[in-house]
Amino acid sequence: MTAHAGNDAEKQRIYTLASQWFMETLPEGGSILTPGKRIWTLENLEELDEKFVQRPDLRAGLTFLQKLQEQLSDASPDAVQLMAELHVAFFWWIWEGAISGKKKISDINAILSWHPDRPALPAEVAASMSPGFAHPGQWANTRRDVQLATLITLTSALLRETREKIAELQNDPLALRDFWAASPTPSGDAARWGLLHELYPDVFESTVSPTHKRLIIERFAQEGDDTSDADRALMAIRRRLSGAWGEGYSYYDASSDPLHWLWAAPQKQWNAFLSWARRLWETTELDFDRHERSHKLEVAGKLSEARRAATDSPDWPDLVRAGLNHKSNNLTSTFNRLPLNDWVRENPADGAHALHTLWDDARPENVAPAVDAFGRLIAPSGRTTPGAVLSLASTLLLAKDEKQFPPVTIETARAMWRLAGWGAAPPDSTPGHLLHRAYLLFDEVLRDAPTWENPPRDRLDVQGLLWTLVRLGEKPDTWSEAEWDDLLAFRGAVPFEEGDEPLEEEIPTTEVDYLGDAATQLSLDRSFLEEIAALLDDKGQVVFYGPPGTGKTFVAKRLATALAEGEADRTTIVQFHPASTYEDFFEGLRPTLASGQVHYELRPGPLARIAEAASADPDHTYVLVIDELNRANVPKVMGELLFLLEYRDAKVATLYRPEGFQLPRNLLFIATMNTADRSVALVDAALRRRFHFIPFFPHLGTMKGLLRRWLHRYGRATAVADLLDAVNAELRTEVGDHLAIGPSHFMKEDLSEEALERIWTYNIHPTLEELLWGRTEELARWSWPAVRARYQSQLNLGAAPQDGEPAGESPHANTESGVSVADGERP
Repeated sequence: MTAHAGNDAEKQRIYTLASQWFMETLPEGGSILTPGKRIWTLENLEELDEKFVQRPDLRAGLTFLQKLQEQLSDASPDAVQLMAELHVAFFWWIWEGAISGKKKISDINAILSWHPDRPALPAEVAASMSPGFAHPGQWANTRRDVQLATLITLTSALLRETREKIAELQNDPLALRDFWAASPTPSGDAARWGLLHELYPDVFESTVSPTHKRLIIERFAQEGDDTSDADRALMAIRRRLSGAWGEGYSYYDASSDPLHWLWAAPQKQWNAFLSWARRLWETTELDFDRHERSHKLEVAGKLSEARRAATDSPDWPDLVRAGLNHKSNNLTSTFNRLPLNDWVRENPADGAHALHTLWDDARPENVAPAVDAFGRLIAPSGRTTPGAVLSLASTLLLAKDEKQFPPVTIETARAMWRLAGWGAAPPDSTPGHLLHRAYLLFDEVLRDAPTWENPPRDRLDVQGLLWTLVRLGEKPDTWSEAEWDDLLAFRGAVPFEEGDEPLEEEIPTTEVDYLGDAATQLSLDRSFLEEIAALLDDKGQVVFYGPPGTGKTFVAKRLATALAEGEADRTTIVQFHPASTYEDFFEGLRPTLASGQVHYELRPGPLARIAEAASADPDHTYVLVIDELNRANVPKVMGELLFLLEYRDAKVATLYRPEGFQLPRNLLFIATMNTADRSVALVDAALRRRFHFIPFFPHLGTMKGLLRRWLHRYGRATAVADLLDAVNAELRTEVGDHLAIGPSHFMKEDLSEEALERIWTYNIHPTLEELLWGRTEELARWSWPAVRARYQSQLNLGAAPQDGEPAGESPHANTESGVSVADGERP
């Protein structure tokens, strides 16, 4: 029951249409879809109350729309249209991660198809089906009938009032809230709160969870605030927080990260995190001042000298180098600081500008803008990854105020967030955001630590404490072995003993946009994954087909994880090969030795196991990924199961189950197929009929430009993408679309010229040798030296190296061409 932000223009469209409906269409009895026609009348609402609300259909095995069509089978055309328009008002606030825009439109059009005139869905209304604002919660999403019944009850109650009373309530949102709260709507709170938000977004938060509202108030209300009215308290909190988090911030969305975790971190996890931190802090032998604070103060002193000298002393670059290279500085790696030192020495004006930008603009309340500007300015040094910029910037900030700006490394920060119960940072987080996020975690510890013995004084103390919590490698002498083992178990170094209770979250955390997160990680449009999900909803199975290296298997596995909501035990991957059998895939007799005798027992294969799990858990999606589908004899491997793929409601007697076997509807299949092995045209017709086939070609559709998008995402130059596009354009004329080179060959950390040569020589050229077997002259054109010579201008490469010379340069060469080694942080 969480809320999510979307594009401001998209959200505003929903607010505008919802306001027009409530302020004009509803009181006048008009229509959202067919202006001028009387649809929102009390008479039509009462007809829906009679046929839908008072006649609930609780039968299992039927979809909501199947039940609804029967309930409205004898309804008037106007009542049918009103049900479609009720869906519009209901869907406006439902976040697209819970019900996609395409699904909303499909359901509304299905209802309109029952109308004799089949009214059309206006384009503006269709566009307003995305993005929505809030997840309704699993129960509310499953019981749509209850939520729609609530809307019928609320709007009917309003239309029974006089026009004067309606106008009075329209102009007083809190009075309207109280009026509707008095209406009997059992289990329909989600619909009521969602409706209030879409009508009055400045008054009511987008969350529809009373628990979340309470937790937000408990975390952010200040002493003296009146919290007796939750909505008034939330309005006051929003006014107060807007300065730090921006107008229109979200309590859930990644755009406001980590605000969500400040109020919704799992309480038991957070308490355990604080408990271990306190135990370490109060262990006197650890002596944090000596082991964690003093050496950072020494480095801060040296860097402060450099900062003071940077305005008027010509030797200031040497002072920066002395500070970064100080014997006490174990905060930044040599791999990061040496290139920066060299660049500053060779470019003192640019270096001074970068450092002053960092030192002058950094603010304790939000360090991100200054750090990100610094990162852009030092890019010519070759230190461009988030980890490198984060480490260098946070160390250099010791020169400004070591108590406010302690040093942070990316891996330690990630470990801290995990132990604290915070979710991971958004995938596109900048170095500045990562540092800001770490500092906010330090502030949360300071906020909760006043009762400790000699509590931490500042962020620097907390940084040393949490570093110790994450990385302490030896048991303190005063600790027992059992206590040390417990800490290791908490950190995840050893498993919990059987019978130990895992930490449970007391509140629901943010509803994850699994498809959105997958799209971001895959550098694909969310709409592409939504389309695949819709195809799976239609047939239950799809095939990704295309040449090798196009990411088919990676996308299949990541999409399966998203569809299974991150639950690993709800996904299985199987790789087919020429020797795959029915018994391997489904189930079969296997020999076993008992008491010296060979016996045969029926053992389930991966399909039988996941089908059994899906049948026992019908409310959740399970996904089976079949890699390289066409390498096996599919009709032989699947046998009668091919029939069940199409007819999920049927039972078929299988080889070992004469009583019959049925594939559950909540089990989906994603298969992959390399067109280099076999054309789709040669796939068995029965198989083709039962699967949707989705092309994965590097020059077509969503996959076009994938490598370029990936390079952009990680701040890399796009010369390699230019190379791939040009090479594939040539290859398509020689060997065809099905044998193009996929982008995943080049989605690597190291894209130096040496690395490109290795990729080409050992990954790509062997495939071309097979395809061009016997065509010696053509194959010669595709050796790395020949390809390099043809495309060196696209790659901004110099002349080819002479015999005996290395193909690449130093790790910091060619950074502008995009073929340089990344600096230690894998994207």
